[in-house]
Amino acid sequence: MQELQSGVVLPKKLKSKTSTKTISLVGQPNSGKSTLFNALSDVKVSTANFAGTTVEYKETIIDIFGNDVQIIDLPGIYSLNPTEPAEFVTLEFLLNNKIDLIVNVIDSTFATRSFELTVELSELGIPMVIALNMSDEANRKGISIDTQKLTEILNIPAVKISALYRKGIYELLQSIEEQIFFEPRKPKQLNFTFHIERLLQEISDSFEVKTNNQVNKRFYAIKILENFNIVNHLVKVLDDTKIKSACEQIIHQHQTSIFEAFAYERHHYSMEISHKVINYSSTTKLNFTEKLDLLFLKPLTGYFFATLFFALYFFLIFIAGGWLSEVFESPLSSLSEEISKIQSSTLFGWFVIDGIFQGISGAIGIVLPYFLPLLFLTAILEETGYMSRIAYLMDAIFHRIGLHGKSVASFVMGFGCTVPAVYATRIIESRRDRLLASVLINFIPCSARLTVIFALTTALTGPIWAVVIFAYVLIAIAVTAKLLSLFLPKPIGLIMEIPPLRIPSISVIFKKTYYKILEFFKVAFPFLILGSLVLSILDYFHITQIINNIFQPFIHNVLGLPKELGSPLVFGFLRKELAVFMTAQSFGVSNLSDIPLTIPQVVTFLIFIVFYLPCVSTTAVFWKEFGWKHLLVTIALGLTLSTISAVLFRFALTPFF
Repeated sequence: MQELQSGVVLPKKLKSKTSTKTISLVGQPNSGKSTLFNALSDVKVSTANFAGTTVEYKETIIDIFGNDVQIIDLPGIYSLNPTEPAEFVTLEFLLNNKIDLIVNVIDSTFATRSFELTVELSELGIPMVIALNMSDEANRKGISIDTQKLTEILNIPAVKISALYRKGIYELLQSIEEQIFFEPRKPKQLNFTFHIERLLQEISDSFEVKTNNQVNKRFYAIKILENFNIVNHLVKVLDDTKIKSACEQIIHQHQTSIFEAFAYERHHYSMEISHKVINYSSTTKLNFTEKLDLLFLKPLTGYFFATLFFALYFFLIFIAGGWLSEVFESPLSSLSEEISKIQSSTLFGWFVIDGIFQGISGAIGIVLPYFLPLLFLTAILEETGYMSRIAYLMDAIFHRIGLHGKSVASFVMGFGCTVPAVYATRIIESRRDRLLASVLINFIPCSARLTVIFALTTALTGPIWAVVIFAYVLIAIAVTAKLLSLFLPKPIGLIMEIPPLRIPSISVIFKKTYYKILEFFKVAFPFLILGSLVLSILDYFHITQIINNIFQPFIHNVLGLPKELGSPLVFGFLRKELAVFMTAQSFGVSNLSDIPLTIPQVVTFLIFIVFYLPCVSTTAVFWKEFGWKHLLVTIALGLTLSTISAVLFRFALTPFF
């Protein structure tokens, strides 16, 4: 694999059946690309990461009028001149794999802006179909797109669809079938100004393309002049004097950078297309969602609704999690009774069986009940577009505490998983801002830590303490950020896209939740069983007592917690979910409500868990991104913050409980 200067490791070729045609869905973020993928696919969907990255893609095989077709949902991109990890791997996939068709998904309400990516994609020379998504929403806003004229201009079939309501899908499939099984049209490409076209012809014999795919050589000629870094590993330069001369001539002719020269011509052409195919009818009245946006984005009402929604978010997780725990409790208790009847020839064998069962029971009966509603409600917030509004509101606060505005998206992502959140900081140009954001993201309660908080507070303290802990975590992060930023330069401003508010698709939300739960069972579930098994074996050999005794001076004397919590804290480094049921296992109880901890001890324990150490996956990613020195500083900062915070709560609460 080739590694670019940005530090992004590019993906290897994707394996596919040689007899199966391949379609790639390509579009800008928030264009409804994934919604279209869900509309075309069934539950037999594979979700994975590109090799060497944490950038996800989805793929599946669908039937198009009797023909099997592989469809791949690539990460959203704004341009084929990538600046973010997702854009790098999307471009690399397009250049390294045999693709029979590109379906360019466009948000019809922002079609003018989207045409610039369409123009760039046409330069690849790969057959295309344009899916004008959200056409119903565009109609309501008085936007009309002439698909016939658009098809004539670009020689690309254009189809109006609404992926959310599955309108126009049949017509889209007909266009796809025609393009890959009958007579594919080659997209018309933008003819740049005469002298640029002449230079592209002149340098065509100055390089060879190393890859064997269907991307035409003209695309590589354009990129060699425009942005050589993104194709340097795919071409062999034979005569660099011609290329240097061509670059100098373009700079002299346009009196600007080569990148800007190409971008200007694409933008001008895209605007011409827009004027020819898009009609706007005057609409002065604000629709319902636009009125809501006025409330959600204004500081006073925006913060009020954000507080209201997150309070409801926590409340529903508690209610749903408690109900699911009761649902799972009865069958698991019955199964536990049956397990206890199993006779093993050795005591060691019994400990192994019990350890495996405790792992399964803890994962299903303790972790899953709170993890499931957490994922479901988070998917709703994402699909409605409200998460982007939270990021917008938080930008002003972030600047006051010394963080870059671009950190907002990474921090919001951190509530799901810390690993992709750290990778997402790559969009921040300044290493200072990126490092600061990544350090603080480690302290955000991810879905695993939130599950620990919800499970233990519901069982032992009441939901109000989860709100207290969450509020303290945010304050602690803000104070830490402000203190660290005092020694650093001020961050620059933020420009971000806010997608329109939309009614979420129930099927998309369920599928999104399903994929995440599937990932939980594939990745976390084995860890939980293995951790429980290891703890049971260590208990058999009395090693847990040794671990607990080693950490007792700190656990008991400093934090005021029972020494039995030493093992859960040690194994919580692997997966934070382990800390939940391992706590019960350490005390020899099956129900969380039977754990002998007081309210001050529960809160102290949870505060320490949130801050003390990143999980093993996050540790590996942070080491890779910033090196071991910064990792050690981050770990030291986490242990310091967790100890100070835990001791603070211990002495503040003990006199009252």
